[in-house]
Amino acid sequence: MSSIFTGSQPQGREGEGGATFSAIFRHFRRILSLNNQVLEMVADLEFALGGEYIYDRSFLKSSVTGIIEKGRQVIYHLNAMSGDRYARLYDRFTSTGDHLVDILAGGLGPYGPFLVLDWEVLHRDLVHLAGGKGANLGELVNSLKMPAPVGFVVSTTGYRHFMETNDLFTRIDQILSKESDPVGRSTRINALFMKAKVPGDLAGVINKRLKKICAEPGGAKFFAVRSSGVGEDGERSYAGQFQSFIGVVAGEVPAAIVKVMASRFSERLLRYLEPDSSAEEVPMAVVVQPMIEARAAGVLYTRDPIAPGSETMVISAVAGRGEELVSGKQSGDRLSLSRHHPFFPVTSHLAPVTGIPSGRGENGLRRGAGVVGLGVLKKLAEYGLLLEKRFEMPQDIEWCIDGEEKIWILQTRPLHVRTYGECKTPAALAEELSQLPVLLSGQGHVCQLGLTCGPVVHVDENTPADSFPIGAVAVSRYANPRLAEIVRRAAAVITDIGSPTGHLATITREYRTPALFGTGEATRLLPPGTEVVVDVEERTIYAGRVDLPPDMCEFGGFEPLAGQPEASILRRLLRLIAPLNLIDPGSPSFKLDNCQTIHDFLRFSHERAVAELIDFHLSGRMVGAKGAPLLEANIPLKIRLIDIGGGLDGTPGGAMTVNRVTSLPFRQILRGLLNEEAWDREPAPFGVKDFLSGLSRPLTMLTHTPNYAGENLAIIADNYCNLSLRLGYHFNIIDSYLSDEADDNYIYFRFVGGFAENDKRERRAVLIDQILSGLHFKVERKGDLVLAKAKMLERSHMESILTHLGELIAFTRQLDVKMADSGAVDRFFTTFLERIRKEP
Repeated sequence: MSSIFTGSQPQGREGEGGATFSAIFRHFRRILSLNNQVLEMVADLEFALGGEYIYDRSFLKSSVTGIIEKGRQVIYHLNAMSGDRYARLYDRFTSTGDHLVDILAGGLGPYGPFLVLDWEVLHRDLVHLAGGKGANLGELVNSLKMPAPVGFVVSTTGYRHFMETNDLFTRIDQILSKESDPVGRSTRINALFMKAKVPGDLAGVINKRLKKICAEPGGAKFFAVRSSGVGEDGERSYAGQFQSFIGVVAGEVPAAIVKVMASRFSERLLRYLEPDSSAEEVPMAVVVQPMIEARAAGVLYTRDPIAPGSETMVISAVAGRGEELVSGKQSGDRLSLSRHHPFFPVTSHLAPVTGIPSGRGENGLRRGAGVVGLGVLKKLAEYGLLLEKRFEMPQDIEWCIDGEEKIWILQTRPLHVRTYGECKTPAALAEELSQLPVLLSGQGHVCQLGLTCGPVVHVDENTPADSFPIGAVAVSRYANPRLAEIVRRAAAVITDIGSPTGHLATITREYRTPALFGTGEATRLLPPGTEVVVDVEERTIYAGRVDLPPDMCEFGGFEPLAGQPEASILRRLLRLIAPLNLIDPGSPSFKLDNCQTIHDFLRFSHERAVAELIDFHLSGRMVGAKGAPLLEANIPLKIRLIDIGGGLDGTPGGAMTVNRVTSLPFRQILRGLLNEEAWDREPAPFGVKDFLSGLSRPLTMLTHTPNYAGENLAIIADNYCNLSLRLGYHFNIIDSYLSDEADDNYIYFRFVGGFAENDKRERRAVLIDQILSGLHFKVERKGDLVLAKAKMLERSHMESILTHLGELIAFTRQLDVKMADSGAVDRFFTTFLERIRKEP
């Protein structure tokens, strides 16, 4: 039988099961190829948004069309592998594709028809539906996981529905055409709103949301009803032009919503807008939030508007609510902090307390107790820089703290600061950089452009995100997806090993965090604590620090086209393409119905395709191994080989020696098996209990033992290996795909059984669990059954793990009978570390 792959002919006879598996594997490889093509197209979109090159709507259309078509092919091949088990994916995927096409055509997107928007769907690119305030608040909760009072938003669709039901657009335009005086216009329009009725369907949805919030533990007694006009808090801030209400009881919220809508036509707003503006311009959304009982409140400017180049931020604070501070009726405490971690105070000016004059103290810091403590101020500074990074410009943030000292963000909007003095030119900046020592140059892959400064902090997947200093440069050996939470806090991310199309690279682009992956030796060249300048575009890292221009964020600079319509469309498209919501395949939520984005469909399809391969082997459908050749190797195992394409060299006949194996994952496993130090050749000390226990465990009792359990069998291809081993009374499977594409790579490990008594078998399983956990596996253990998965790791990392798995197979053979007491786990763990090869 000829191979279905280009290259060598299959060695040995596959039989019926082997032929079927070849067909399944062909679909699997096609899924991997299409998956990579889509991820590369997504990366191009992200690079374009990050400013790497100019783009237009034609580019967006062709990219999205290609992504949809290739994504549909992925679903086809998954169903071909599984006998149409996932046919429902087509309809759900088509719905997502239709939303993408709608956005490209200028439509409102998937939430366009909604009268009310739940908080969990809000993000910065829903300004056209949620207004500026609602979109920004949704972004900080849903993307940055910051605390804000969570309510709902009456969308611009709900606003238009209210206006059209009461025929207000037409009637207001008539008033605007006949009346020129803003006072007269506003008076007559306000009379229309006083007579208008909230449509029944809109009122029903509003009351349902209010009832739900009030029913929650500690349910709200009062609400804030706030304006969120389209364009509010944007280029034209409309600050103070619209009405908002606080302390509103639930029953009065609908009336307050109408008053907020009416403020769109207030005298102040009509004077603010152009005289010939139509009634439909500046549509109004309305934010409804539960009120926070504020112990203190205030405003944070992430840059000092008076001295934007001073590298300080300014915080004002008053006791109680912050309305009088915002309105200018109180000055409150005013403090400035450094913009750099750990945010040391620079100056303070505390509001006067009865009998104590206000003023500045020594070195600008006044002695005495302020409204809020230093810990709160520093946490506010962290939040401020994260918001500045996310929204790509300095921020004006309203906040409060409750009686338990918890911070709540009430609003964030752009802070337009003026740069004083002479700006630093690119040439001057380049000259300054040229004077600094170069630590690393010309190495790595550009994942996200940016120029930034910060101290080096070494991290790995176990580093707690909350302990990572805001604005530091994260340096890691691997581009592990578990670093995602650190990405949003980091000034830059540098790795020794990593790909620009990997999952972590996608996250760096989502958060606009400058990133350089695959440098080879960043962890060696960049010691912890070193102050560095990272220039991703030049792939160069300098020792030292430079003062970046005030209109650049320390986190790497702002998106060049952030305010352009194409950028907004691209961000909206990427919201339905790039985010990954299906993260944990072991979670009950990892299911077809929860696929929301293109990335979700790809991830779900990839995971299920891997499962189809593994299930094929576990089901016993692979037969005919008796005719397959034996591997000739200096190991105490007999392994038969079935090559389904490229797993062995193409030389006909002859002995099947280790040198003839070309399968990448199997070669690495063999490398571990061939490590003489890993094997224990001494006879196992069987006891009576072990013997009796072994007799009571026939092979038929080992769960999911395939039909060829009497054989050690390796089914191999150039990038693939399924190794099934029966070593005495335990059964072991390793299923792996290994390539240069990190997103394709995975290892599935399964171990069960043994000859010894139950306690000893379980101790061996605990030992295997601990070793696998140290090798970056996610492990599940039940009794003597161990299941583990590792995936999306770089090739060199995978090779090291597979080698150690080969050594683990050798080391744990017959080890169960030696696990005499609980201390044996630690002893043999130490012995294993001493015997195995050191990681490269």
